[in-house]
Amino acid sequence: MKINVVLFIKDTTDLRLRSIEKRDIEDLRIWKNSNRSSFFYKQEITPDAQIEWYQRYIHREDDYIFIVEVLNNDTWKKIGCLGFRVVEGNIDLYNIIRGQRIEARSSMREAMYILLAYISEKYSYPIKCDVLVDNPAVEWYNKCGFSIRECRGDYYIMEFEKDMGTLPNVDKEEI
Repeated sequence: MKINVVLFIKDTTDLRLRSIEKRDIEDLRIWKNSNRSSFFYKQEITPDAQIEWYQRYIHREDDYIFIVEVLNNDTWKKIGCLGFRVVEGNIDLYNIIRGQRIEARSSMREAMYILLAYISEKYSYPIKCDVLVDNPAVEWYNKCGFSIRECRGDYYIMEFEKDMGTLPNVDKEEI
């Protein structure tokens, strides 16, 4: 069974990444369906299919999805999610979704840096992601330190340049 954690930048109290729980799966389903044109899987996900997916997910080792939360008016608000899994000696980022924008803070890039710092501490594998060529987030990945390594028809294989900038010091709390 997975260990649930909260990841955050040391001395920062208004942004965190929290391991997904069953209570999050409906938000994940809605976000994925709303953004499905940017993903490989384009079918509408039903509530039953989402429950089945979650039951398989919780038993997969080295596969993690985090809810990105910002503190807004003394309440943690879900704004998106970030996931990664170990695949054939690489880290594969997936389910990178902005669910909603909170005007007080634009934090998905900062959340990505928290995730990258956590992954870099835990693994020595290259960090990659497959991004559809027509996904408007390609430029965002570039700004986060990813470079296009290869084009495979309708998608890019992008890789994080570990020497690009300094990642934050990340704390972890088990929940």
